[in-house]
Amino acid sequence: MSQRTLTTRQALEMMAEAFNEPVENLSPETPRDSIPGWDSMGALMLIAELDERLGLELKAEVSREMKLVRHVLDFLAEHGALAP
Repeated sequence: MSQRTLTTRQALEMMAEAFNEPVENLSPETPRDSIPGWDSMGALMLIAELDERLGLELKAEVSREMKLVRHVLDFLAEHGALAP
């Protein structure tokens, strides 16, 4: 799959889908522990979405270290998948 980039809004929408959370509840500073759906199943959904949509491999160990929505956005940026 060819890699593409997402806007911040698209990235937030992808996370909202993975975590079964309204996108309006997510911002870069939203902490993981305030998102009920960002549990082990939600993390697996995010890993699958990143792989399917962008061809990115997010390892479970890295996923567990993410404590804010911003950490997911930073991961996307580091891998060239977040539009400037």
